[in-house]
Amino acid sequence: MAQDFQDFIDEVRERNDLVEVASEYIKLKRIGNRYAALCPFHNDKKSPSLSIAPDKQLFYCFGCNATGNVIHFIMRMENLEFYDALKFLADRAHLTMPEPGNPADKKKREELADKKQRIYRINTEAARYFFRHLAGDTGKEAYQYLRDRGMQNDTIKKFGLGYAPEGWSNLLDYLKEKGFSNQEVFEAGLAKQRENGSYYDVFHDGRVIFPIINVQGNVIGFGGRVFKGDGGGAKYLNSPETAVFKKKENLFGLNLAKNDKSDSLLLMEGYMDVISLHQAGIGNAVASLGTAFTPEQARLLKKYAGKAILCYDSDQAGKRATLRAGEILTEAEIKTKVMTVTDGKDPDEFIQAKGPEMFQVLMEQAKPFLTYRIDEVKKEYDLDDTEQVIEFLEKAAVILSEIKKPPERELYLKQVAKLAGVSEESLKAQVNNLMRTRTAIEERKREREERRVFEERTGGRRDMDAMRLNNAEEVLLNLMLDGGVMKKVKESGLAAEDFTAGVHRTLAELFWQQDAERGKEINHHELLRQVPENEWTEASRIFTTDKRFADKEKAAQQPVRILLDAKGRKEQARLMEEGDLVALDRMLKQKKK
Repeated sequence: MAQDFQDFIDEVRERNDLVEVASEYIKLKRIGNRYAALCPFHNDKKSPSLSIAPDKQLFYCFGCNATGNVIHFIMRMENLEFYDALKFLADRAHLTMPEPGNPADKKKREELADKKQRIYRINTEAARYFFRHLAGDTGKEAYQYLRDRGMQNDTIKKFGLGYAPEGWSNLLDYLKEKGFSNQEVFEAGLAKQRENGSYYDVFHDGRVIFPIINVQGNVIGFGGRVFKGDGGGAKYLNSPETAVFKKKENLFGLNLAKNDKSDSLLLMEGYMDVISLHQAGIGNAVASLGTAFTPEQARLLKKYAGKAILCYDSDQAGKRATLRAGEILTEAEIKTKVMTVTDGKDPDEFIQAKGPEMFQVLMEQAKPFLTYRIDEVKKEYDLDDTEQVIEFLEKAAVILSEIKKPPERELYLKQVAKLAGVSEESLKAQVNNLMRTRTAIEERKREREERRVFEERTGGRRDMDAMRLNNAEEVLLNLMLDGGVMKKVKESGLAAEDFTAGVHRTLAELFWQQDAERGKEINHHELLRQVPENEWTEASRIFTTDKRFADKEKAAQQPVRILLDAKGRKEQARLMEEGDLVALDRMLKQKKK
């Protein structure tokens, strides 16, 4: 049964081409025999660090070391466990999932699924508890606060708003009556544990509660806001991360905004802004969850809309957040605009004061993100002053050099040149120079990263012989996936023990073993399955690196000679140490031939 399940995994992998799957999430660029892209797993803003080898169906990031096959890619992109990622891809390929043969894996998966369902039930009960308290005597002040903020009863019900009364164990006591243990409530993120082992409510200081609901309609967490005094703590408090709640991967209000008929999502800073806009009939508003906007949230947003409008506060913190979110959205290839709420009001206040119609006007006046960036830089300078014009152009040129599409870059270049009163040619030369510099910096960065990987593997050695041998081994291991190369390597007299220790030796031993069992057929996926976990990333990188050799057997000749030379030097040193002068003399004579 275990082998049957492994065969199914192989079929899923074969039926889901990594290049096709990855292109649904990121923009790929063909470079020789591989594809390159900005890595979606770390803040890879400018340098395409992710490399995909289509022939080997593996990816590797030179920036964050993320690596693997199409299943690992989906695990990371969709934040799924292995089995769930496998099912995701099986569904994509219209394959029916069999039961896995490993009872331990099945049990682990079932336990995790049960735990998640238990947390969903706890959160649902907690949401009911908070809602009832808002409607009862204990919640009168909280209810009045919401009414004073313009919240209608239908809106309160629609968003499931509630109240957590003051007290250290009110919710814990309630949930225990419903059959949940203190530990379960703790794992759901609704309780904390003291040093003496006792538990207390997370929301214990009298807060208005905002349930956080995912797109499937499950309550995954809560936000709490103090509404009188200082609350004895932070103004806003969110549930901690749990098995079902990851702040950077969810958006408040998306469960409702996903049904809006507009083709864009309006990204706000706060819960109250989102609620006010929905109440006013603007149903595409969402907000991040008490954290800066993340690439994961951009990918989630992209599933439901191809455009975004940023509507953050106009203070300095809001401007910084706008620039950061705009960059992330742009990298995710989401068309992004920025709107500004006038009169220094936040969106909630503006809606209350001037109504939804005027807010719609502001939305229609939203600027493209690049225009916003340039306008913000322009505000810093007096363009009637020659020196300040030069400084403005320096900053604007940096922005222009980051635009990837040539037609778009040319359009903005014309606008900036006209704005500053300079020729397009001179500004273009400045931008091109910056682009060349950036390319050179990125290349040096890649070289440093490759050197770092080498030094890590060789214990800090930097001598040229060690580096030459290391590079030769990597090239040869990559080429040995070809059966013809493997045959030539064995004929040369090299053996697995002639590769240096570590992942190189591990891979060589697996090559010889698999070659002995299967003849010329080398299955690198099967080979990688046998690599120890601590060496898997490096092994995957070696196979992913694109060597671009038309004649692989000919390309293998040089690294084979380097390894044979190293083997000879090692043998020569051994004979000298043992004092076997006869064997040493015979060896040196053979070498001269």
